[in-house]
Amino acid sequence: MFIGGIVVYVATINLMSETVIGIGPFADFLKNVFDDVGQSDNIVVRLFLVFYYSLIVAISLACVLSFLTILHMVSSFRTNLFALYKGDFSGIPPPITQGAVSLCVGCIKFAGFQVGYILWGYMLSLIVFLVVAFILGSIITLLSNAVVDWLVNKVLQIWPGVLIGIAILILQKLLARYVFLQGDGAHLRLDNRRLFFIFTYFMFFYNIFLGLVSCLLRIIKAIVVGTLFLCRLDRSTLPRNWESFDPGFNTYQGYIHMEAAHTNPTVNVFLRLLKSLSQSRKSSGQSSSVSLEMTNLGSYNQLENDGESIKYPAIRGTTNLAARFNWHVAYTLLLNPGVRIYRKGFIQSMKKAMILGIKIPISDTPVTDFDLVKLEAEREKEIEEEKEAKKAQKTQNGKQENGSVFHNILNRKRVSNIDSTKNV
Repeated sequence: MFIGGIVVYVATINLMSETVIGIGPFADFLKNVFDDVGQSDNIVVRLFLVFYYSLIVAISLACVLSFLTILHMVSSFRTNLFALYKGDFSGIPPPITQGAVSLCVGCIKFAGFQVGYILWGYMLSLIVFLVVAFILGSIITLLSNAVVDWLVNKVLQIWPGVLIGIAILILQKLLARYVFLQGDGAHLRLDNRRLFFIFTYFMFFYNIFLGLVSCLLRIIKAIVVGTLFLCRLDRSTLPRNWESFDPGFNTYQGYIHMEAAHTNPTVNVFLRLLKSLSQSRKSSGQSSSVSLEMTNLGSYNQLENDGESIKYPAIRGTTNLAARFNWHVAYTLLLNPGVRIYRKGFIQSMKKAMILGIKIPISDTPVTDFDLVKLEAEREKEIEEEKEAKKAQKTQNGKQENGSVFHNILNRKRVSNIDSTKNV
C-alpha cells in the first residue's frame, strides 16, 4: 500500500505539471487570439477554459480520494484480521471456500495486485471527476451566456412528472405505515388486506415508470460505487455469491488468511510457552514427556521469555503419567466442551452413527460407544416395531379380503337359488 501511495503521488505530480505546462499556455494563447478578433466571450474559449480547470480539479480530487482509500484499506485490514482471530467470517469468507494452494497463490500476488488496482482506480476516478466537473462547468457557462430560457422551459416540461413520482412514493410510505400495517408499521402484519391488494393493483401501472427511473439510478449508483471501490481489494465489486469471480478479492482473501494463520496471538503465545517449557526440561535433564502438574498451585517455576517472566506450575515426578494426562484431558474437556468435536473418538462416533443411520441429539454431553450401542438398540427396536405394525396391517387387510370373498360367494349362491326357483 505504501508503494501504491508513492505511485499515486508521482502520477499526480506528472499529470499536474503536464496540465499546467502543456495545456495552460495553449488556453492563454487561444484566449488572446479571440480577444484580438473581438470575441473574448466566445463559447469555445469558455468551454476550453472549463475543461482546463476541470482537469486540475479532477487530478486533485482523484489524488485525495486515492490516499483516503489507502488509509481506509489499512484500517479495514486491521478490522478484518481481528475478526478472523475471533473466528468471525461475516466480512471475509472462510478459508474452506478456497483451497490452500489458491490462498497461497493469492498471498503471493497480493502486493502487485494492490499497486495495479490502486493505479487503475486513480485513473478511472480521475476520468469520472473530469466528466462531472466538465458537465457542471458547462452548465454554469451556458447559464451565464443567456441560455436560461431554454433551461427553464426544460424544467417546466419535466417537473410535473417528477412531482407526481415523488407524491406517489410518499403516499405509498404513508399508507404502508398508517393504513396497511398493524401498530403504525411496527409489525409486518397486514391490517387491511383487501385495501392493500386493491391499492397494489392500481399502483402497478405507475410503478412501471418509477421502476424505469429507479433502474437508471441503480446504474448510476453502481458506476459511482464501482469507481470508488475499484482499487479496494478488501471489498468486492461483485455480489456475495459471485465474489469468487473477483480476482482482486481472491488475492486479498489469500493474504489475510495467511496472516491470520501465522500471526494469531493465541497460537503464538501457546507455541512460545511450549518452546520455553521444552527448553527448561532439556536444561534440567528431565524427559520431554513430563506434563505440567496443574493441581499443585502452591509451587511455581519462572521462565524468561523475551524479557518477560512467565510462571507455570512446578513439574513433579514421572510416575503415573498416563493417569495425570487423562485427568488433564478430562479437565480441559469439562472447561471447554466445544473442543470435544475435534477429538478423534467423537469424529469416529459421528461417522459410525451416520453409517448406522442414528441421529445423535445436539448437546454438550460426550458421546461414548455405550451411547451408540444404546441408540443402535433403540433404532433396531423401532425397525422391529415398524415391521410388526406392517405385518399386522397386512394380516388385517388379508382378513378383510377373505371376508369380502366369502360374502361374494354367499351372494352368488343366493342368486343361483333364486334363479332355480324361478325356473321351477
